[in-house]
Amino acid sequence: MQNFGTPSHVRGDCGGENLDVAMYMIMRKGPRRASFMWGSPSHIWLLQTLFLDEINQDCLDFRVEWNCHPIRGPDTNDKSPKDLCFLGQIQFGVYCDDCEGVYPDVIEEHYGVHSPTMTRRQHQSGAGHPLDEEESDNEEEPLTMVQAINDQQRHHIHHDAISVPLKISPFVNDETRRQFSATLMEVIAEDITPCDCRLAGNEWEGNKYPIFEAIPVGRRGSKELHVSLAEPSWFNCARLWCQALLVLSYFLAAGQE
Repeated sequence: MQNFGTPSHVRGDCGGENLDVAMYMIMRKGPRRASFMWGSPSHIWLLQTLFLDEINQDCLDFRVEWNCHPIRGPDTNDKSPKDLCFLGQIQFGVYCDDCEGVYPDVIEEHYGVHSPTMTRRQHQSGAGHPLDEEESDNEEEPLTMVQAINDQQRHHIHHDAISVPLKISPFVNDETRRQFSATLMEVIAEDITPCDCRLAGNEWEGNKYPIFEAIPVGRRGSKELHVSLAEPSWFNCARLWCQALLVLSYFLAAGQE
């Protein structure tokens, strides 16, 4: 905070140690604007359910567009990353590095000339390989780097692998989840807008939709980065999040009664 200033929003778990943080954020940034967001596993599940697929698709689309955009400069001649990769493969061939991304110390320890120790019988000299000297019976294929590390770490394993769900549903059964989805669809169809979520005109500063969010950057937050909050994308996502969070809160409260 000394370098970049107070953030616009903070999310934390429901531990008592975050109470002072929540109070500080509300005092500095204001109430009823998610200055501090009390997080929970159910909120993480809801975020993934609503937006994860869309975010992943946006990332894939950005990668495709970026790889096709021209790069200025004398070394690139306005060619795109995709063009440069293709031309490099034509000129130099396709290079496959089986150690790409591996830490150098791991390569030094496990990769290269290492192989199992060769055991010879008493009558085998080891000088050359005459025809009258049979092969050692215990010759094995050398271990790969991955196999060697696997063998080193195996003694730490106490039980077989357990399948871990990608998303932990907050509902007790599938029927409750289907009811939640149906209720959310009704809320969306009726265009119900939750209150105190900065979604209504009378909750905006100057009764105007905020077209950007100012994020302090630089040393001690002396500068501001204006992030566009284009209404067709950001506002619709914010409204969907608040609608879904409202419905989820009702279901979770009903399940605790």
